[in-house]
Amino acid sequence: MRVVSWNVAYRSTAAAERQGALLQELGADLALLQEVNPGSAGVLQQAAGLDWMVRAVDLRAALPDDRPVRRRGVAIAGRGSSPRSTWLLTDGPLPERTLLAETAIEGMPLTVGSYHAPPGVTWGLVKPRQAVVFASWLATQPGPLLFGADANTPLVDALQFADTRTHWHTGDRHLRGEPGDDRLFGPGKVHPLDDALRRWLGGCPKDVAALQVARPQGPLAVTHRTGRRKDFPGTARRFDSVWISRHWTVRRIQHLYDEGIAAGSDHAPVVVDLDLTPKPTPG
Repeated sequence: MRVVSWNVAYRSTAAAERQGALLQELGADLALLQEVNPGSAGVLQQAAGLDWMVRAVDLRAALPDDRPVRRRGVAIAGRGSSPRSTWLLTDGPLPERTLLAETAIEGMPLTVGSYHAPPGVTWGLVKPRQAVVFASWLATQPGPLLFGADANTPLVDALQFADTRTHWHTGDRHLRGEPGDDRLFGPGKVHPLDDALRRWLGGCPKDVAALQVARPQGPLAVTHRTGRRKDFPGTARRFDSVWISRHWTVRRIQHLYDEGIAAGSDHAPVVVDLDLTPKPTPG
């Protein structure tokens, strides 16, 4: 199964057509999308040749005091039969940013998700609180399970996972004693899922050696650039990732930054080829 996780940057019809064409070219079986524009989502789905799409904003009743940004929810789209069920994690402060669906592959049920972390610079403590709710839910799930995310972190994407540092790391002063987003995306994670790229690198010592030479301080891949301006390319970040339970084997992973920019986003699509095994592999 080919999974693509991508923040499509809330674009209108023309860009949505280009983004859908890229998803079609990539042969996405499952698309885990963030910042989906409800006005162009249908165009994106049709151009991608996907059979169904579920949008988080359609599962939540808008409130009178909602800020416009709350229309930028996540979505899941795919080929084949529609999901058996879809739902939001309503315990989080921004339910439209955590969408889950129960579907099946070759008759085996599995749960898939799309997650978009609110930027801490504008949402403050909402960012780690959202992450902690999702991490706590993941910790209770037996799998098979996977989700794609625009995590808006890490700050330090180190080769050794233990050295990774998220922006709202547990123990940081600005958390005021609350747990941080490392519960979801860092070495303090409380769930059993793995970063698909790290799972892949675990079996590719040559790639690890190349990263040690090319980017010894990280990131492990480039999916986004913060602070980008006309006269400055921005700081390279790996904010976008796919996380998988032990039921999955990673066959290939790609981070297509240039292609994502050309299609009208400011994030790279993360493309992961996965095989599902009936029993989870050892940790």
